[in-house]
Amino acid sequence: MNKRAWTLRTRARPLLLAFWRWLGLYLDDLLLIAAGVCFTAAAGLAFGTSAALAVAGTCCLGYGVVVARARRGGGD
Repeated sequence: MNKRAWTLRTRARPLLLAFWRWLGLYLDDLLLIAAGVCFTAAAGLAFGTSAALAVAGTCCLGYGVVVARARRGGGD
């Protein structure tokens, strides 16, 4: 029974590592989007619609740069 549990653990390890990497990437993207929403809402409350739209555009541009860097391996 103990040998069987060890085999199962050994086989599941690569799958679990891949899952944790994927979950970390997803949560990282979600955090970045949430930050953009918070900045946009704060600009809208403090300075009005024009500032909120400018901040939203800047956040979209910044997110696009992050995605583009991630696709080419994160190098400069």
